[in-house]
Amino acid sequence: MGIIEDGVFFDRTCVEINKSALRNNIREIRRITDPNAEIMAVVKADAYGHGAYDVARTLLDNGADGLCIATIGEAVHLRQSGITSRLLILGGTDIASYKDAVLYNIDLAIYDEESAAALSEEAVRQGRVCDIHIKLDTGMGRIGFPADGTAVERIAGICRLPGLNPYGIFSHFAVADTSDDDYTNKQFEAFMRTVDELKGLGIEFKKRHICNSAGILRFPGMHLDMVRAGLILYGIMPDGCPDPYTDITLEPVMTWYAKVVHVKTVPAGTSISYGRHFTARRETKVLTVSVGYADGLSRRLSNGFELMVNGQKLPIIGNVCMDMCMLDATDMEGEVRKGDIVTIFGKDRPADELAKALGTISYEITCDVGKRVQRIFTQ
Repeated sequence: MGIIEDGVFFDRTCVEINKSALRNNIREIRRITDPNAEIMAVVKADAYGHGAYDVARTLLDNGADGLCIATIGEAVHLRQSGITSRLLILGGTDIASYKDAVLYNIDLAIYDEESAAALSEEAVRQGRVCDIHIKLDTGMGRIGFPADGTAVERIAGICRLPGLNPYGIFSHFAVADTSDDDYTNKQFEAFMRTVDELKGLGIEFKKRHICNSAGILRFPGMHLDMVRAGLILYGIMPDGCPDPYTDITLEPVMTWYAKVVHVKTVPAGTSISYGRHFTARRETKVLTVSVGYADGLSRRLSNGFELMVNGQKLPIIGNVCMDMCMLDATDMEGEVRKGDIVTIFGKDRPADELAKALGTISYEITCDVGKRVQRIFTQ
């Protein structure tokens, strides 16, 4: 059951986080992933806006082996909330935060000697060992040692530093969600070549990982020892991603709701919202809805994008305001009343539609749902 069926109260706008869908998705990912590969669930950015702790707990209870995050703050929050699984920070961590990283047993990505030396010093000072994952740049162009043979000796030196355990080595696909498989194959080859070169120097890693969501779906031969599942955990396919190698059934986890807070009919010639960018050409039934750009509904959706009311799509008229927006319900079938539920995206309307309207990707849509929007977890 969900918010609507159970009559769950929310004030003006909320997102429903469906734990049943989340459980389904991680189990489906586990089903199609190489049984020898662990699954790291990506819960950075507050689990893509879904709520990091509750999502993390559900995923770990249903097949995830560990969690990936982006910042030391995210990692410490999970630790202090009782999460004991492996945590890996995928990006850069400031040297000033190494004390907490070592103290809270957090895996760090390492991609330069200066950071490695500082982390080694901190681990030795605390009398602890920090697991590190060497990051290789195989073609993403973001962070990482170059995977062209020039950095192998440097990486080997880092892996021999006291207080550091070279637990993993990883890279990231740039276009696995497109049909440019040649580039993806070149990235994988560069990654494996560097791994082999390090093995020749006596450096081996327990976990090699390169597959993101699209990589999991499309390249089963590249699952290696670990994969990193992101967007697909939340029931959303990477936009434009070619068909996966096997069928997978994913369910949207987040549904975003608001309410009709006012219903009125205005005569032709009435202007609506800031700037007077909409003027009624006929007598118009106007619904005022309790969601605006401060909640994450982009102002760029003004004048045209449709929200769903009672199963029907109604266009936004005028500019989206900070806390409200208005819809044209003139041609709507049936009655509409104050308190009726409005759906922005979710079970009945994919987030991809908002992404396409805004010229962006679904990742941004869920991450942009504001912190003041109530999160309600259902089964």
